[in-house]
Amino acid sequence: MTKARILFVDDEPRILDGLRRSLRGKRGEWDMTFVTSGAEALDLLAESPHDVVVSDMRMPGMDGAELLTHVSVRHPEVARVVLSGHTEQEAAIKVAVAGHRFLTKPSDAENVIAVIEQLTYRTSSTHGAEARRIAGAVRALPTLPAHVDRLTAVLGAADLDISDAAQAAFHDVGLTAKLLQLSNSAFFGARARVASVESCLSALGLPTFQALVNAGQVLWSSTQWGPDVERDLGIMWRHAVATAHLVGFIASPANRPFAQAAALLQHVGRFGCLTAVGSDSEVTMSLAATDFQGVPYLDIGVELLHLWDLPYPIVAAVAERDLRHRPPSSGLGVSAAVRVAHLLIQQTDARYPDNDTHDDELAELLAHPQLEPYPTDWRSAAQEASAKAEQWSIGE
Repeated sequence: MTKARILFVDDEPRILDGLRRSLRGKRGEWDMTFVTSGAEALDLLAESPHDVVVSDMRMPGMDGAELLTHVSVRHPEVARVVLSGHTEQEAAIKVAVAGHRFLTKPSDAENVIAVIEQLTYRTSSTHGAEARRIAGAVRALPTLPAHVDRLTAVLGAADLDISDAAQAAFHDVGLTAKLLQLSNSAFFGARARVASVESCLSALGLPTFQALVNAGQVLWSSTQWGPDVERDLGIMWRHAVATAHLVGFIASPANRPFAQAAALLQHVGRFGCLTAVGSDSEVTMSLAATDFQGVPYLDIGVELLHLWDLPYPIVAAVAERDLRHRPPSSGLGVSAAVRVAHLLIQQTDARYPDNDTHDDELAELLAHPQLEPYPTDWRSAAQEASAKAEQWSIGE
């Protein structure tokens, strides 16, 4: 088997020497290179392919955020890891968009090895390299153009509290994804895996969150989008938000945060591909298409969620949304709950265009022991969720 190629970048030779010693046991599996500057790293990446780059944040000249931003543009197939001992607000904002994973420094060898081994794994068995290349180029997901100013105003308010911030963030796919990516990293202070938007905000802290929003690196939209793209983005957004509202009633309390996050991120592959198109060309997309440059949107989305290290139940539910589900009588689980909500929303104005409502499967799922005892009219609940998504989209 071909060895994975790992590049370590730090301006302190003693840090590199420590990494070289502590990772000696991986020499049979990895080809490791150690350099002391961002310029050296870019030269090396231009000469030969690598799988992962691990960079210090604070370096003279080109810092880690600048280096990893260059890597994301020139070599998107390379997974990007930040290794830093600094968590000041300004530094946190810089690394929030540049990196895929974040490690504190000093970090023991076990943590470094675990992250690199995860990132050398590719989720698609048939489109691994191409899915990684496309997903790797994504630093943040787009926000609907009509929402950018409103979200910036709400989330940048001086008197913002966590509940208001969570409500606003819950209605933005890209912001939810970034919150999950950052808050599930020990670099940003998380002690346990989190899935709800409110728990993400608690882990990050409102000052860091507001600074991130106000910096304009998360809430953005492209001037290259034509009206057709904006329309299709709106269709995807409404379907995702309506599904997330509905699955909050369907999923068990323990599974609810994961199911709602998965519902919001179910179109992550399509959202992400909008950022993979060159800025000098007009962006186009089609809801009827199932792939981007020959790679299924689903493969791209799952690979991106893997790069960002989102909790496994979320990734699995996104990956399995379009599969027929036959959950055990003991419970729906996250994936089946999202599937039920999706199929119900398909019978509303917030539906996503496809050719089949899967009525037989939906009837079976609604008869599941987790749902059958409740007197809820699930189709009416789906209509209400659709209406809520529509109201939020027009600012009511």
